[in-house]
Amino acid sequence: MRICAYTAEAEHGRWEEDVADDFYSVLGVMPDATSEEIKKAYYSCMKTCHPDLSGGHPDVTNFSMFINEVYTVLSDPVQRAVYDEIHGYTATATNPFVDDSAVKDQVFVDEFTCIGCRICANVCPSVFEIEDEFGRARVCSQRGNPELVQDAIDSCPVDCIHWTSAAQLSLLESETRRIERVNVGLMNAGMGVSINVFRMASASWEKRQAKVLEKIRTRMMNQNSSDTTSPWSDIWGSPTRYQNTGNVSANSKMKKHQRERTERQQLLGDGENTQGKVPTGLRDTNFQMQ
Repeated sequence: MRICAYTAEAEHGRWEEDVADDFYSVLGVMPDATSEEIKKAYYSCMKTCHPDLSGGHPDVTNFSMFINEVYTVLSDPVQRAVYDEIHGYTATATNPFVDDSAVKDQVFVDEFTCIGCRICANVCPSVFEIEDEFGRARVCSQRGNPELVQDAIDSCPVDCIHWTSAAQLSLLESETRRIERVNVGLMNAGMGVSINVFRMASASWEKRQAKVLEKIRTRMMNQNSSDTTSPWSDIWGSPTRYQNTGNVSANSKMKKHQRERTERQQLLGDGENTQGKVPTGLRDTNFQMQ
């Protein structure tokens, strides 16, 4: 199913109809949207795609179910925080496709490589099934026997089945929803397009992360240098750390000169009573510095 949505950027003067690449763009809100903005966008979507209003059209019904899934995640603070971390909407996030520390215990079928051979569905039917519409294998459950899943992977003639981490799986499924699919028969006939969904999902993550970091940098540059209430205030160090660096040497010299002048004035006052006058050179130097 190809999901299209007007991006939230349209509200700021740029109307672009594009394939939604994440939950926020599906609802048409920005990643920093408030809970009220998310709720409002959700109800607005449901008014246009509710099954009761569409006459039970299967595509609209599926989209309505997907909108409910999106809202369930974004309306819950914990689930939203996990989603943001996985999808690169935080400054500290790590691209799941370069993170080797995560456990790969989830299975994914690359539908753009699958040729519909049905071997996986025969080897492990509790995990894999063949779609009726596109004729490709799909994962229907993540609770199958790992040994049978591995047998299906080893038996696949085109290596379209992969073990992934939970974070990678979420990104891959999001990317798959964005891409228009064709029937496997047409693809095998050379009418499809070669797609590397892993590379595309990773590139989409990097793009989102770059936008987040750029917004953070812009916000930091625009905020008052004395404002330390921002959680990002120490990313580049305290602003005062970089202020007046060119005057440090001059200020030190000025203080030194003032200290020497005070000492000499004291010496001049004491000298007239006990040791006579101070040599002319010292007084001249003192006068010049004043």
